Amino acid sequence: MKKLIVLVGLLLACATATFAQDGSGYWARLDKNHPEVAVETILNSNIETPEAGYRLNLMYDGQFRKLTQANHELMLSHGLKKSELKDYKYELLFKHKDQELWLPVQSELIEQLKLELDQNEPVLLYTTLLQNLTQEATAQKTLLVEEFRAN
Repeated sequence: MKKLIVLVGLLLACATATFAQDGSGYWARLDKNHPEVAVETILNSNIETPEAGYRLNLMYDGQFRKLTQANHELMLSHGLKKSELKDYKYELLFKHKDQELWLPVQSELIEQLKLELDQNEPVLLYTTLLQNLTQEATAQKTLLVEEFRAN
């Protein structure tokens, strides 16, 4: 029995070390795949890549609302499955200067945001841009929040 306990302990230690090594480059990988851009760049231009990742510095407002039908439909049009959409029940309000941005956030991240941030606190968001593939300047765009870091 003691040998079994030692073996299980050794396996847990190896698993922990492996997990820690994989996690050490987590933020570097996110930074590489999500270039930092200004909000105006996304809102005021037609970005050719239909789905792209970006980092944005915004202010966390703390308000939330139910996911809008327009964002629900846009997410479906980009191939999110209904099972994946269940993770996006709410949108949170973020601000940049005088602009208000209601962004869909995964439910598990909402609780973490509430714990780590106060209202009107700066936050670095890692997002995926979804937009209608039309040529119109007013085409619908939304940013799905994938991850965040408190500033």
